[in-house]
Amino acid sequence: MPAPRPRQRAEFEVPAQRSSVCVARRLLAEWLNRWHCPRDTVETAQLVISEFATNAVLHTGSDRIVCRLQQSERWLRIEVHDQGTGTLGLTPRSADTEATNGRGLQLVDALTDSWGDVPASRTRGRVVWAELRLNSGS
Repeated sequence: MPAPRPRQRAEFEVPAQRSSVCVARRLLAEWLNRWHCPRDTVETAQLVISEFATNAVLHTGSDRIVCRLQQSERWLRIEVHDQGTGTLGLTPRSADTEATNGRGLQLVDALTDSWGDVPASRTRGRVVWAELRLNSGS
């Protein structure tokens, strides 16, 4: 029987700018590839961090965004910390079939095992998080 996968953690910070969304995707992929995550998990995680980082840039008035990754034997957790002062309790919204945006949280809801938001513990803002179950064979 293989030894349990050790718990992995990573953290990086990006400026709250539109161009930082692709930087966050790239940095996340670099960490997950180092941790030998399956390709489909990396791709799903990139979609999740793109949505969370985009929302932080567009809707929170933050100067910076802190991204945290945690991997255990069975789970990958993605967190995006913003500096906003908005209300908690994000919910996916319905988007018109002709709309070019507004479906991001619907995707997150469909692709992750769980997600939500909580107040940041040490600073103003919130933490938006998602968890992905890792395949037992990975």
